[in-house]
Amino acid sequence: MRVRFYAGGAPETTDRARGGKGSRHSRGGRDKSPPASTRGGIGLTWRGATAISRNFGEIPEESTVPIATHPELNDAHAALKELSNSFANSRLLPGAAERDRSGEFPDDIYREAAGHGLVGLNIPERFGGGGLGLTESALVLEELARVDGSFALTVGASAGLAAGHILRAGTEEQAARWLPLLTGGELGAWALTEPGSGSDAAALRCRAERKGGSYTLNGSKMFISQGSLFSVMVLIARTGEGRGGISALAVEASDAGRESRPIPGKLGMRSMDTAEVVFEGCEIPAGRLLGGEGEGFSHVVDVLTEGRISVGAIALGLGQGALDAALDHSRSREAFGRSIERFTGIREQLADCAIALAAGRGLVYRAARYADSGKDAGVLAAKAKLFSSEAALRVCDRSIQIHGGYGYIDEYPAHRFWRDARLLTIGEGTSEILRGFISRSEFK
Repeated sequence: MRVRFYAGGAPETTDRARGGKGSRHSRGGRDKSPPASTRGGIGLTWRGATAISRNFGEIPEESTVPIATHPELNDAHAALKELSNSFANSRLLPGAAERDRSGEFPDDIYREAAGHGLVGLNIPERFGGGGLGLTESALVLEELARVDGSFALTVGASAGLAAGHILRAGTEEQAARWLPLLTGGELGAWALTEPGSGSDAAALRCRAERKGGSYTLNGSKMFISQGSLFSVMVLIARTGEGRGGISALAVEASDAGRESRPIPGKLGMRSMDTAEVVFEGCEIPAGRLLGGEGEGFSHVVDVLTEGRISVGAIALGLGQGALDAALDHSRSREAFGRSIERFTGIREQLADCAIALAAGRGLVYRAARYADSGKDAGVLAAKAKLFSSEAALRVCDRSIQIHGGYGYIDEYPAHRFWRDARLLTIGEGTSEILRGFISRSEFK
């Protein structure tokens, strides 16, 4: 049974129009009147509690995820965190270290997560999603990343970037064709970066030439998440010159003229599929164009804003996982006749980590709520992503230090958190690019 959440008493999550200009769909595509049992109640309740208990064990009346961790969120958000926490601990944690070594993506677990409603929470219900917002998606991503960063980033890229672009730019028919696949457990890819253009997105060279009733694609994309496992890809390609000549098109896995080349030897996020994708005369129907020709760049900016909120949440999860590991180790490791957690130097480091993550949560969830209200959250999202990704890296480094020599071997998870977190100051806008964007926005 699929977990369903309904809004009722949380204005920030109800009947929200899709953020950004030019959107075609509303995330509020769910029933406008929630069941009588939820009216007037707390913000979010679920249908299918029996299935939840059967699969994850009894959900306690009071969440084991402290609501004080997110003081701006309500009790139902805490319950959603508890559900995500239970799934992460029971399904992701047991094999996380082995997947990191093998690089194998757990497709079966991903489909299971989709079946429980943890994939595509911010996609309208009529397309198989949860009909909620970025706030709820961020809560889930943080809990998943606390155990497995690769899995969380896959959810964010597939159900966030790819599905989000289709929802924002696609027609109703296009959304109905591809979004149920992505919310149902199929993987989506979002292809922007190229071998010669990363931060300078407007310099991309991959081309889509219109010939009658079709487009012919030529060029290559680099570092594409799910680049060899996708069912549908949102390809950002050039149909003209300058920023006004950038468009988005949907590519399906069965399309001829496309070759995916998995990228081996990654530092972190090893069980997330990453590939170079090469197009040589790949012909697709003209009806695959998402939005109008030349509208791609404006949609890319909006999609990246939401993606940065997701990356900020994933960074918080990695940092929390590293902090939890450091705390557990400090309590079990003894030196000079007592646990090292009792030493002032260790406690101060743990406190600094907790403060950094709390500050990051303030930024991430403020940006998420702002976006959920339909406002332009571009600057807030950049601040949230920049601060949280760098804070997570510092927390992960502290965790390794607290582990001592044990932090340097793969028997303990501290180094995996650090390796995964290292990507997040690069992807979705490097720290340098974001600092420039923030300074231009703040100091005009």
